[in-house]
Amino acid sequence: MTPNYTLTDAQRKAFAGIYLLEYMINKPHSFPVVLDRDDEDLEPILEWLMIKDYVSILDAERYIPTNKGREALMRFLARYVEYLNVFDAFCAVDLEAGDLAFRHYFEFDDMPSWRKFLHEERWDDLRIAVVEYKNMDPIELVFMSFINEKRFGRDQHGWQFDLLLGSVWDQILTICNTAIHCGELGYGDEDGVVSGEAVAEDILTQGADLLIELLEQNADLSKAIDHGHNGAAHAERFVEQVSLTPRAIDEYYAYRDPTYVSPNWRDPWLI
Repeated sequence: MTPNYTLTDAQRKAFAGIYLLEYMINKPHSFPVVLDRDDEDLEPILEWLMIKDYVSILDAERYIPTNKGREALMRFLARYVEYLNVFDAFCAVDLEAGDLAFRHYFEFDDMPSWRKFLHEERWDDLRIAVVEYKNMDPIELVFMSFINEKRFGRDQHGWQFDLLLGSVWDQILTICNTAIHCGELGYGDEDGVVSGEAVAEDILTQGADLLIELLEQNADLSKAIDHGHNGAAHAERFVEQVSLTPRAIDEYYAYRDPTYVSPNWRDPWLI
């Protein structure tokens, strides 16, 4: 049965909240309690973050991040690093040839050529399928891909409204619901029926071996989050900045087991 993914208001607030926390902690940026103009659309997110103790109010004047908020961001970015290094590799898979686009990563000298290669018709995006196989949340994965592709920009007018109520959330759900799903990977041949789960296992095993090979060759797969603004050197920082932390290659060996789910994904980043 094909999944039908939906988003609750609480889930949207959680995703929007972690995005806003990253902005407040790493830019850094604080919002006045009396929000002005477009920032008024952020009020339900900031109030939700305050109820959860991820932000507090300083001197009855402005919202600032708390240490609990910083810990939540650390958990999220640990998962984000794994998304970039592990699951993004399944964005382009040739099912007929059993090939992954990232196998050819070092054959390209510039990013435009690499991106053109990724858009060839033979590639299928199987990120949703492999995440479903591992019983992880596809919506979170697509949310991370939107961050990586800078689909949540802070340099566009009205980004505050879009963060919680914009059509971007409909786009995320459309991707999740129209993607190739794990159950659809199955096929039949002269030897019988091969289940979608068996195909996903094979793809995940190939992907893990390829990932380790790429990391051993120093492939730069992790990318920093773009804040959408130039840094403000004079801005006051209330908690220490959180950065993407590279992981040792041997920490990825466990992914050779297709059923493996990292401890980073077992617990929610917002608690």
